[in-house]
Parts: sequence; C-alpha cells; structure tokens
Amino acid sequence: MKDFTLFKMFKRGGLCGLLFFFLLCAQSAFSQVVIKGRVTDAANGDPIPFASVGVIGLNYGATTNFQGEFTLHAKSMSDSLFASVVGYKKRIKWVDKKLKTIELDFQLESATKEMAEVMVYSGENPAFKILRNVLKHRAYNDRSKLESYEYSSYSKMELDVDNISEKFKDRKIMRDISEAVKKFEKLAGDDGKLVIPTYISESISKFYYRDSPQRKREHVLKTHIKGVGVKEGSVISQLVGGNLVANYNFYQSYVSFFGKDFASPIGDTWKGNYTYYLGDTVNVDGHVCYQLDFDPRNPMDLVFSGQMWIDTTSFALVQIDASVDKAANLNFIDKIKISQELEQTETGAWLPAKTRFLIDIEEITKNSAGMLLKMYISNKDFVVNKPHPLSFYDLASEVAEDAKEPDPNYWKFARHEPLSRQDLIASSLIDSVKNLPVVRSYVEVAEIVVSGFKKFNNIEFGPYINSFAINKVEGARFRLGFRTNANFDKNWIIRGNVGFGTKDLVPKYSAEVNYLFSMKKWTMAGIRHSYDIERVGLTPELIGDNKLFYAFTRWGAFSGAFFRRESEAFFTTELIKGLSITSSFHTRSFDPLFRFQYRLNPELGKASPVQDYYQESFVTLEARFARNETYIMNGNEKITLATKRIPVITFKYQRGIKGFLGGDFDYERFTLKAHQTFRLGLLGRSDYTLSAGYTPSNLPAPLLFPHLGNETFFFVRSAFSTMNYFEFVSDRYASLQLNHNFEGLFFNRLPLIKKLKWRFIASSNILMGSQRKSNQEIMKDVNNPLKSKFLDQYAFDSLDPNKPFVEVGYGIDNIFKIFRLQAFHRLSYLDHGNPQRFRLMASINFAF
Repeated sequence: MKDFTLFKMFKRGGLCGLLFFFLLCAQSAFSQVVIKGRVTDAANGDPIPFASVGVIGLNYGATTNFQGEFTLHAKSMSDSLFASVVGYKKRIKWVDKKLKTIELDFQLESATKEMAEVMVYSGENPAFKILRNVLKHRAYNDRSKLESYEYSSYSKMELDVDNISEKFKDRKIMRDISEAVKKFEKLAGDDGKLVIPTYISESISKFYYRDSPQRKREHVLKTHIKGVGVKEGSVISQLVGGNLVANYNFYQSYVSFFGKDFASPIGDTWKGNYTYYLGDTVNVDGHVCYQLDFDPRNPMDLVFSGQMWIDTTSFALVQIDASVDKAANLNFIDKIKISQELEQTETGAWLPAKTRFLIDIEEITKNSAGMLLKMYISNKDFVVNKPHPLSFYDLASEVAEDAKEPDPNYWKFARHEPLSRQDLIASSLIDSVKNLPVVRSYVEVAEIVVSGFKKFNNIEFGPYINSFAINKVEGARFRLGFRTNANFDKNWIIRGNVGFGTKDLVPKYSAEVNYLFSMKKWTMAGIRHSYDIERVGLTPELIGDNKLFYAFTRWGAFSGAFFRRESEAFFTTELIKGLSITSSFHTRSFDPLFRFQYRLNPELGKASPVQDYYQESFVTLEARFARNETYIMNGNEKITLATKRIPVITFKYQRGIKGFLGGDFDYERFTLKAHQTFRLGLLGRSDYTLSAGYTPSNLPAPLLFPHLGNETFFFVRSAFSTMNYFEFVSDRYASLQLNHNFEGLFFNRLPLIKKLKWRFIASSNILMGSQRKSNQEIMKDVNNPLKSKFLDQYAFDSLDPNKPFVEVGYGIDNIFKIFRLQAFHRLSYLDHGNPQRFRLMASINFAF
C-alpha cells in the first residue's frame, strides 16, 4: 500500500515528489546511530578478533576485525551495548541513546571456558571429518610446499610492564613517573589493568624464503626504535624484524618458540592432544568458514586452546586464535597467545597476512611486576615461486646502514595501518620516563646481570663472572677484562684482561685484536697473546662455551695446574651458507705446577732423559657445518639463535711443527664432533653429542685427548659426571652423550605432583678409547719423585679398548622453576683408582 502511494505521489508531483522522497531517505540515513570502538583483553590490552558487539534488545550487531575494532550501524538505540566472545566474560556498558555517534571500548576479562549444553549422538564427532580434510589438503594449502615466497612486511614490537602491585607502585621508581602513569591508567579504562610500555620498535622489511635448500632472509629497510635503556647496536635493537622469530606455521605438527614445541591443532597429532567442537559457519574476509573450538585433553601439556576458521571449500586455515595459559608446564609465563590471519596466493597456498604474538610473563614475587611482550606483523605484496640465487640468502638477518628513520611523516605513510590511540600514548610515556636517573640505574643493573659486562659508550668491562676466585695456587685471584663494541669501531674489535693472585703474585694477561672484513660472509682475522694459569683437561678449548663451568674451575684445590704462554693468529670465513672455515696458527708453552715428566727417548726405557715442560707450535684447519642456522648481529658479534633438524658438525685437523718457534713435536690430530637436538613427538625432546678423535703421533698425555671429568656437584652436560679429573687419556676415542627431557609427560599426570611442573630427565654417556703402548711408554714412571714442591701426581691412565666407560643418569628438572637435580651411576671401571660410583649433582637451568 505504501509503495502504491509513493508511486502516485511521484506521478502527480513530478520533481517535487522526487525531491521529497530523497529527503525522506536522507532523514532515514542521518537517523542511523554509528558506534565505533575496540575490544581488548583487560589484562594486557591485546585486541580480541571476532568478538560480538551488539545493541541489547535490538537486532543490530557487528564483529571485531583482526585488530579488535568494530563499527556498528543501528537505526535505533537502546541504553546499553554488549561485547562477548568465547573465553571471556560478557561485558555490558551503558550509553546515551540520544547520541548519533558513539565511541566505546570494551575491556574483557578472561574466564574459564564454559561450553553450552552439548547433545551427544552416536557416531563420530563432525569436526573430525573437517580436520581429516585439512590434513588431506595440506599439500596444496601449506606454504612450506612452495618453491619460494617473499613479501613486504611491517613489524611492531612492544615490551610492557604489567601486573603492577600496589606495593610496587609505592617504590621510588614508580613515584618518579607517577604523572605519566596516571595518563596510562586513564587509557586502560574501567576494566583494564595498568600496563606501562618500556620499548616500542617499528620496522619495514622484505622477507624472503626459499626451499631446497631451505634459506631465509629478512632485510630490514627502515627502523624506528624507542625504549627505556635501549642502545643502538644492542641485542634488543636488532630484534626489529619479526619474521625470523614469529613466522609460525600451524600446518607443521609442532609450533616452536623459546625452545619449546607446542602440538598444533591441525598437525599430525591433533586427535591425541585435543577435543574439538564444531560451531557455526562464519564469513571471514569473503571466505565461508567452519568455526572450530579446540581445547587440550591435558591442560598441562604443551598444547593450545582457542578457535580456528577453516575454509569450507579448500579446507585451508584462514584464521586461528591459539592461547597457552598458566596451567601448561611452562615457567614464568601467565599466557601466550598467537593470532594469525592468512591470505591465499595465486598458487593456492596460504601465507600469513597478519600475525599477533603475545607473551605475558608473570611477576617473580607478589610485590613486583610482570612483563608483556607484544609483536604485530603485517605482510603484503606476496610473490611466490620466483627464487633468488643461493648467494642472495647468505645473510639471514640484515639491517640496512641507513635504516634508522625517526621522521614521523615517513612512518605515517609506511605503516600498513595507522597507530592506535594506545600506541601514541605509549610512545609519549616512554619519552617521559627513559631519561630519569632511577630508571637508568635499573636498566644498567639489568644489563650487567644479562650480559656480564658493564657498558660504557665505546667499551665494556667484564665479564664479572671471571673477576674473582679463590684457589690454593693463586690465593685470591683478581681479574679485570674489557672489550670494545660497535660504537668504538664496526670493524676493529679489541679485547684484553689483566689479573694476579695474592699467593703466587704472578701477573696474568691477555690481549686480542680482531678485524671484521665482512658481516655477510662473517670473515674475520685476528691475533691474540696471553699468559695465564690453566688446568689439564679443563682448558677453554676443551670446555667450550660453558663459561659458567670454566669460571667455577678456577676455585678450590686447583689440581693439575700449569702456566701457559700462548700466541695465536687466525682467519675465519663462511665459504657458503652454513659452512664456516677457520685456519689458525698457535704456539703454546706447558709449564706444570704438579709432578710431571715424560721420556724424550722412550725406546731407551728408564735410561731415557726426561723433561717436565714442553713447547708446541701447530696449525689448525677447522670446518663447521650448520645448515639452516639462524643468527642475529650484536654490534660486531654474531649470536646464534637456532638450527633445525640438521646436526651441527665440526671437523678439526691439527698439525704440530717441530723446531718452528721452539716447537718440540711433529704430530697430527683429527677430531670430529656432531651435536643435534630433535623432537620425539609426545615423548619430549632429545639432544646428543657424538665425538671422536684420533692422533697417530706419539705425544705426552696432555697433548692427547684428556677426557673431561667432573668432581664438582654441578652438572655439566659436556663432562662425564662420575669420572675424576685426568682419570683417563686416549689417543683414539669415540663418545656419545645423550640427554632426554620428557617435559611433563609423566609428572603432568600425577594428581599431587603436577602442580609443581616438574620434568623428568634421563642421560647416558658412553666412551670408548685407548692409548697405544708407545704413548704409554712416553709417560711411564711419571709418578717417580721429582724435585718439586707440588705433590699432585696423575697416572693419565688408558681405557681398555674392549671395555667402554658407561654412566647413566636420571633426575628432576624445573624444581622451583630453576633447579635441576640428577643422580648418576657409574656402570664400568668400578675398581679404577678411587671412583665415585654414585654422584648426585645439581645445576641451575633457566628455561621456559
């Protein structure tokens, strides 16, 4: 009837009628109410995608996007709006319904997930059919099947302080920034918790991936870094491009971060780890998707909970929101959340278009504060299956020399989305607190604890772990070391230290100068000279990178000590990606402080002259292969992040030269070492070290292969825990050291123990070795009395070539989150000397 009346009006009124109709339409349009806002997590401010926002009592609603933003149009209004999403408490807010434009933010509190009533029918869970199709179509949808891909990326990283207790607010550092904090408290809203930003970085980069052989490269083009205590060239300033560390792929069976492997809800182990609930179909950016909720079967396992959206035609993962809460067997973590939105490429495979990553680190004590790490990555301009030459990927992470870009006009147009109101205030807050003296003091203390060095502009002093020790030879040992950093010079690196003991009063020193030719190929040359006291079998080249254990060996009885004067010249370069070659020349002296002798002419037997010191000169060629190794640059130092699946293999050849610069021996030595960590599905993670060595030459025992024993109560992974110092020496050997962490596989399922988050560990060490008779003759009668004030004496015994040295261990990791306790049993050579058949060892192990 209304349509007929309007038709007659137009027919009779002509232009006037038409004008009246448009006025009615305009009145209807202008009468609409527009509500805009954002839905965030009240605890950390993280946006919540796919939350429902609606007008209570009326059929008007909207859904938040990936940034948690919504826009709602309503022809009429009630006096309240609501926001809700699975996993959070529903929130209702009152509004003035007379307003035509409303801006309203919701902060939702996390809630225990309560499922609605579920009707159970005979037959299979309908979600299972969908998941089997996801795996069936994985070869088509998974980006790892592409020959190559690349894209332009915008990354934003933020580090915040959260969970601030009232007692912590009363501390001086908080009182000094109280005015700035009040602004942020107001921004958090009536339900939001106070979150104080301390670091924000933005970057524009290009990310490249190539398969077969696998290569990654992220070239950071522009950066903008603002933070409390962040210095140019520091490690944290390098972490501006996020694609190397947050390029998560849920099609893989396990999603890895911080050394932990989390079972994917669409990986091969989906059915054993999760329960699923099929929801309604949802339109996600034009794709009609199944909504699947997933929960862990055992919340303490390394698994996720959340929601994902699967395309109904291609069975591809379109979006996922995956969280790990405090119940999981993790340390120092309140929550981990990964949100990822994927985009289909021209080949059919899907690449991550947007990723949000959040870690909520718990407060250490009730009266302290926690921390939040947030990362947002937006990718576009995808190019697939157009690989670059292999040399293009040589440098995995590269920051352009002119990357620093503070111009706000540049960033205004370079960002993929404009900064939010929270981002703008966060930037302002950092400016107001970073120069306060009390804040700078806190930052400096934190730097010393983490790096071991006290940093000035161009030079750093330390490491403090080596600054003091007490032992029977030196008395109280003092040492002061330094190194230059990239602010001094990007190519020249100078290191050195001086020290002395109050008992022996002998000055010790070291000086080193290196030159970095190329960061891309990591080509470096250098020279070093030192004079210091060492211990047989406990030298830096044998202990390796375990600096804590090396520092601890400076304490106590200090048996097996000798003075060593050493000069070294070296050159190293990366020939091809993953393959490094190092050549060096050394001269070393051996001046023992224990009863030591070796026969100069062993064929003469007891008639042979003996000597209690020696000099060696030798050249070394070393090849190290670490495929798929990822690293970052810390100024002019390289820090390895990880290698995946492939073992790291090191081969070393050493050639002694008699007569050159006083060398006493011609000899050859070959060593091979392989190290790998790998996942064993639900059983946890293992690592092994396989070593072998051989010298065909006849040499004194310290120049053979002294096996690393451990007489302390501290567990050291590279040592044999029930072997004494210098107990066995070989001229040929092979060893296998295997460690396995079952994570929470066993303890997570024990009702009274699982809350402790203990982890069961097991170890096994096997060593086969021997000495030729000719080498034994060189050291024969080593215990004969010599004129020496030192009473230490060692047999440097040989292993039986037909009898392995074997020890096994087991224990509990993660006691009070930082301690490890292990028991070791010696299973062979039980009557050799005075062995420790059983040894209980402890260590400090910081791990998530």
